[in-house]
Amino acid sequence: MLVRPIVPEDEPLLHEAVAAMSERTVYFRFFTPLKRMSDALAHRLAVVDFNDRFALVATITKPAGKERIVGVARYDRVPNTDVAETAVAVIDEFQRRGLGGALMSILGKVARAHGIKTFTLIVLPENQQMLGLLRKMCWIHRAKLTRGVYDISFELPSE
Repeated sequence: MLVRPIVPEDEPLLHEAVAAMSERTVYFRFFTPLKRMSDALAHRLAVVDFNDRFALVATITKPAGKERIVGVARYDRVPNTDVAETAVAVIDEFQRRGLGGALMSILGKVARAHGIKTFTLIVLPENQQMLGLLRKMCWIHRAKLTRGVYDISFELPSE
């Protein structure tokens, strides 16, 4: 498995990754059922500035030599702050193996290097896997249930 920054050429691989996710995983990540990710959304997710908007992908290489995205972690800085919204998604067959936590840890280090001190995210109460991951990492510092979702924020570790 390789973890690397996302590049614009990953757009088709993002389409494939979302297509490989269960409806439940897609819903937990995008808060809406998606039969297919739009080209505009794939473009927005794949094109980042590597400072205020950053994403990591975890990839494997298929037997035919083709790369496949199996996990993504990203942040988007709140303009003119040291706070960023974050999200992580792992395709179902790679869940519960520590990949989400590893991606979040690496992303946190990248974010700190870019002057981000706090991550925020919104999590559905039914998404017990994500809530469990954040608890395990001791990354739930503030959580507020508002309009049916948890609004969570946490300071990034300095090391």
